[in-house]
Amino acid sequence: MTDRKRRKKNKLRGQRTMGAGNTKNRRGAGGRGGRGKAGTNKHRFHTAGRLKPTLYRQKIMSVKGKAIKIGDLNLRLDDFVAKGLVKKEGEKYIVDKTSGFAKVLSQGEVNHKIILKINASVGAVKKILAAGGKFDYAKKGAKVEEDIKFSGDEADEDLEFESEEGEKA
Repeated sequence: MTDRKRRKKNKLRGQRTMGAGNTKNRRGAGGRGGRGKAGTNKHRFHTAGRLKPTLYRQKIMSVKGKAIKIGDLNLRLDDFVAKGLVKKEGEKYIVDKTSGFAKVLSQGEVNHKIILKINASVGAVKKILAAGGKFDYAKKGAKVEEDIKFSGDEADEDLEFESEEGEKA
């Protein structure tokens, strides 16, 4: 003959809380801090801010693509050509969207002639132009090569003018 299993409900009879912990835990929605979006500006702010950051004035951290330093790009150009991320035409390397990078930053030195078809910082563009490369990226708000060259020439003239004044004094 098999043993009959006793139901949990019947086991818990005679206990004050019936397995629910403290007696306060079973009182309406108070045990869970309210129903729905209750407390999103008080005790549930961290959860609500994570789920809807614009609604609760949190900063949105969006990753639109990877950035690479120009020095790292310069060192790894041949590796990128071997992997098919960067194209090589003669002496010039063409870096475009297929490289997997969204932006080139200005830290480092450039030895190769690079044609950039992705976004870049102003300093990176100046270094590429000085090395004999080209910046070919048309986007709203992006600076054109002539503007960058022109602003660079003005800065050099200002520096020379300041140094002449320093020598006279």
